[in-house]
Amino acid sequence: MSSFDGKRIRVGTMPTDTDGSPRSSPVKGTILTSPLKRASQQVSHDSSSLMQDDERGLITLRVREDVIQEEEEPTDIEEYELAPEQTFLTEGPHDDLDAVYEEEEGYEDLHVETNDQYSEQDDLDETFDRSAASDVSSLDQPDTDEEYDTDLEMDVADAEKWIHPEKFDKDTTGIAAYERACEIYGVQPVTYFIKHLQDQELVMKYHGIGANGVRAMSEPLEMNTSIERIDFEGNFILGDGAKVLSRVLKDNVYVSKLILSENKIGNKGAKAICDLLVENKHIVYLDLAGNEIEDSSGQAFYDMLSKNSTLKVLLLRHNCLEDESARWFREALVENDTLETLDISWNHFQKKGCCFIAEGLKSNTGLRHLNLSMNGFGLEGARALEELMKENHTIIDLDVSHCRIPLEGAPHIASGIECNDTLEKINIGYNCIRSEGGYVILCGVEVNETNVLKYVDFGNLTVKTDFKKLADELEEEREMTILYGGVLLDHSRFKREFDDPVSRLMHDPMTKLRHWLDQQNYRLVDLLLTFDRDNNLTIARDELHRGIEMNGIDLTPAEVDQLMDSLDKDGDGEIDMKELMKGDQENTLLERDAKKYQEQQAALAREFKERRMSKTAASYMDILADADVTKLKQVI
Repeated sequence: MSSFDGKRIRVGTMPTDTDGSPRSSPVKGTILTSPLKRASQQVSHDSSSLMQDDERGLITLRVREDVIQEEEEPTDIEEYELAPEQTFLTEGPHDDLDAVYEEEEGYEDLHVETNDQYSEQDDLDETFDRSAASDVSSLDQPDTDEEYDTDLEMDVADAEKWIHPEKFDKDTTGIAAYERACEIYGVQPVTYFIKHLQDQELVMKYHGIGANGVRAMSEPLEMNTSIERIDFEGNFILGDGAKVLSRVLKDNVYVSKLILSENKIGNKGAKAICDLLVENKHIVYLDLAGNEIEDSSGQAFYDMLSKNSTLKVLLLRHNCLEDESARWFREALVENDTLETLDISWNHFQKKGCCFIAEGLKSNTGLRHLNLSMNGFGLEGARALEELMKENHTIIDLDVSHCRIPLEGAPHIASGIECNDTLEKINIGYNCIRSEGGYVILCGVEVNETNVLKYVDFGNLTVKTDFKKLADELEEEREMTILYGGVLLDHSRFKREFDDPVSRLMHDPMTKLRHWLDQQNYRLVDLLLTFDRDNNLTIARDELHRGIEMNGIDLTPAEVDQLMDSLDKDGDGEIDMKELMKGDQENTLLERDAKKYQEQQAALAREFKERRMSKTAASYMDILADADVTKLKQVI
């Protein structure tokens, strides 16, 4: 039995006005707009019942652009837009209806045709539709009206959301915009970037971002208000990526630290970043190390440094800057007094360029940390450094290591250190100054009366004993740190034992013997009578050994043998009174020579000190000339 038993429906045509619009007056029939499953409830759930209805050949319901609504759910006819000739249901027996429908995007439209229009093709369509209806009708649970929305109308706002979804994107993080940009530029979204987009520090070293990656990140970075430090080291963003980033950060007031080292941005990117800092007054730290920036970008850095008053740290190490850009830096350092740290190490500055930079720093009053290492200063550069340290009173940390400063440049460095009253740390290592040059520089440190300098680095410089002695004294007295390499053994000291009267006097056994005689108030003849056991007025070797041992004289057996050999002039194995007096006379003359030598050394020491106090490079040059010849020896 069909599910339509006991129900009656009407079929008819909706009244329309002359212009084709439906009349506003209510009609007896109602429009059926039920969803797919509700229509299936109206149509027979039993395929055999549908076949019986088909045999009667009364009416066939076709799937058209018609609208069907259950009689139990009346709806105002004005809510729908209908064509002038839309079909309605009128009263008729339910067994005169055959229902067929098809599903299309969740909407159902039914069209009524009479059996006069029935055809063989309709026969086939009807059979297919009945099978579909039978399958749908197998769902037993009824559906609520909220599950189906068959309203075909869409307002302008909704349509705009579908066409331009980005305009209605409420995501303030920019993640959605980043994902869309990644699709546009054909790059893989970086999960780390998405995860840390709201952090204060965005550190993405060696992530392989590239220029297109920066383009994709531009929109979220532009709207971001939490990131204060951006570190894109080693991401190969090139000049194009640097230009994009400079555009993004031009109006940014949150980022204060920008690190773009090892990105090969070249002159193009360097100029873009300089243009950025001309307008952006919030970035205080800029790292452009290792970017192949060449000499032609020097003017861009001049424009930036002369107009920017907020940048505190500028790192340009490991680039290709040469003497022409050094000239621009000289002018910039004269005008800029807010930059505190400048690192231009490992560039291509030669003697002329180093002199330019030193000249610019003479009148600079803001720079505190300066790194000039790995450049070609030479002797002319050392002279420029001397003038820099004498006139600049703000730099506290200076690095001039690996600058090819020769031995002749050490006195200029020493003279500059002697007159400086602010320098706290200096690195002079890995230059060609040798141990003598290092010693001269330490002399300059010693003469400096301010005692401000606390750290001196000579690298792996191999030094001599005089250097080590002075370094130990300075470290103990001033609590400073002096770094150097190993200490050479002073071989010349062994040669001076035979030439130095003081050394000969101290190593002569007769000196100790005479010292014992003075303590005991003995004469030489008393010594002879005391040691002579056989009363022959001579002292044999065994008697000398026995006498020295019994009287407790501080002489070793080797020194006793040395004394015996020196006093036995005739070689008969015995010492007589004449030979004993001859040895005493020789020791007295040696003592006079030692005193004279000490007086000479004292005079040289006074002269050496006076030259160190002169505070000129010439005086240190004299010290350097004498460093390997005159050795001041402390007499024990």
